[in-house]
Amino acid sequence: MFGWTQERTFVLTDIALYNIHKKEIKRKILLEDIGGITRTVPPSKALEFTVHVPIAYDYRFNSHRRDEIIDLIKRLFICLKGSNCPQFMVTAKNLNDYTTTESDMKKNKTRFPPPEFRDFQSDLIGGASNNAQPLKT
Repeated sequence: MFGWTQERTFVLTDIALYNIHKKEIKRKILLEDIGGITRTVPPSKALEFTVHVPIAYDYRFNSHRRDEIIDLIKRLFICLKGSNCPQFMVTAKNLNDYTTTESDMKKNKTRFPPPEFRDFQSDLIGGASNNAQPLKT
């Protein structure tokens, strides 16, 4: 939205995802509250991903370790819920249009990606149920 970034210490446990700044927990997202993950794919060069939190606002990250982080979140999600964490793929330049902000929540607006962006091939259990491809946005 404003084109700025902030460095975050990202901690992931079997219970929650934490944003820590100067030894203080700024935000805690319980794994059970995660509704899905969206990531950018080529032609986008961004290494962004958004953790969707339907009961609150989303959290958007940019990391060179994105795929490792997403894989770990998906594995922990399965251990907790016994089902796949929905993953979505978008070819957009960034995830602005797919990340629900605090301001959006106050307006009762969601930016959760549409079902056709769902990447079933990234599911860890149950096998790929279709041949989903990233959609142009």
